[in-house]
Amino acid sequence: MFAPSTDSGIDSWDAGWTSNRPPGTLTQDWYPGSAEGSTGATPVSGPTHDSTFLSSTGPQRFGAGLSASPDPIYPDFQVISGLANNTAAAAIAAQQYIEFPFTTGTMQYADATASAALFYVNTVVTAKRWNLNNNAHPRAFGYAAYVVDAGGSPVGTLVQQIDDVSTVSGGDFQLVRPPDGPGSGITLQPGTPYALRFYLYRTATNTDGRASWDDTLFTMSRQTLAEIIVSASAVAAVPAGAQNNYSYSFNVYNNGPDATRAVVSDPLPTTANGATANWSCTLQPSGAPCTTASGSGPISAVVQALNSGETAVYTVTWTGPGITAASTHTVTAQPQAGSPADPISTNNTADLSLVPPTITAQDDGVTLTSNTASAATPVATNDSSTGGVVDPASVTLVTPPTTGTVSCTAGVCTYVPPAGGLTSPVSYQYNICLAAPNQAVCATATVRVSAPQPNAVAATPTPVPTLGAYSLSLLAVLLGWFGIRQRRLRYTR
Repeated sequence: MFAPSTDSGIDSWDAGWTSNRPPGTLTQDWYPGSAEGSTGATPVSGPTHDSTFLSSTGPQRFGAGLSASPDPIYPDFQVISGLANNTAAAAIAAQQYIEFPFTTGTMQYADATASAALFYVNTVVTAKRWNLNNNAHPRAFGYAAYVVDAGGSPVGTLVQQIDDVSTVSGGDFQLVRPPDGPGSGITLQPGTPYALRFYLYRTATNTDGRASWDDTLFTMSRQTLAEIIVSASAVAAVPAGAQNNYSYSFNVYNNGPDATRAVVSDPLPTTANGATANWSCTLQPSGAPCTTASGSGPISAVVQALNSGETAVYTVTWTGPGITAASTHTVTAQPQAGSPADPISTNNTADLSLVPPTITAQDDGVTLTSNTASAATPVATNDSSTGGVVDPASVTLVTPPTTGTVSCTAGVCTYVPPAGGLTSPVSYQYNICLAAPNQAVCATATVRVSAPQPNAVAATPTPVPTLGAYSLSLLAVLLGWFGIRQRRLRYTR
């Protein structure tokens, strides 16, 4: 998508028009709807530029030593004074120029972010007012034309150089850069200031250092872009009798800013290729069917046109057995040859994972009420799954205990101790699976069994020594004698 046809009839270009009325006061863009009324002393109303291409324009500017005034005979154009050099190289070194500044626009993606669309200057035109009256009123000067960046450095190569404009016949327009668009042209970045600059210099016959100048036009095109974004849902599996109903969806979104044609491919998961897989496609937000609305089997390079902001929603379904191994496949959408460029390639694919259901079997522990009592343990009650249903009826004994016996029925395992009773802890293992169609997904857990031991001998406590009656009497006599002796010793002192 380029700009509409311009007033000059050049399809798909945007034309910039720098007016000199009054000199140096107005620059505007010329595109459908603007007027060329460039005669008289009053500036035309504006600016009227298409912000898609030009976010802004500015008044003409002059380099060192140059100035402009209205032509006394033809007031709708201007006379530039102060030319002091005789060659293009000298004019460039002295920075003697007239230039017309502009800033490129920015395209917007559908999500309102700025795109990276490049712009191109395809044609440059000047009004040859220096040759009015069949060259009876010439201004003998030369120019070297460039597009320059904000720092004054040329963008691309020399646009055109004419050493003596008086040799250019006619009074209409001069093609400074022949048309080549919409196409590469001089490449400009979006949202960036530039200027169309003409370095001016005298010829040998120019005695007053003046040049005549009128309208300057240029045409632009831009790079077309369409950012294709692919996203996908998870794969869902819903048990349906002996098989699963599988489904997933993926989106192919055109973030713009231009319309595109996307080549969509989905090889399908391996398990779906062995089944009857069906798919359908609708456009959002309209809800209309896609160009290829449905099909069966893999989606092989289906071409879908997408406007900016439009999404093709693909839904894939199939019925098949449960799976035990994970797999991943990739869906892609690339611009068809000849479609607008896609500047971001990292989001043109999406990976879909087909993950088998899982089961987690938790260990159990049980204590018998006595060492001879049996115990029924509902082992399946604390087992769980993702993507499937635990089947208690699938519980089977896989490792029996070293003593005693175990039988399992409907998710309950019953332990029976040996005839002499359970004298030390034992364990056994059981296997449990998911219900159909995922019955191949199983897990193993352990049940630990212990019991009290009623015949165990209690420990004998250590005896504490005690004193008899005779010993107590003897101890009393000794203590009394000791007390009498202590008093006698005090008195003798």
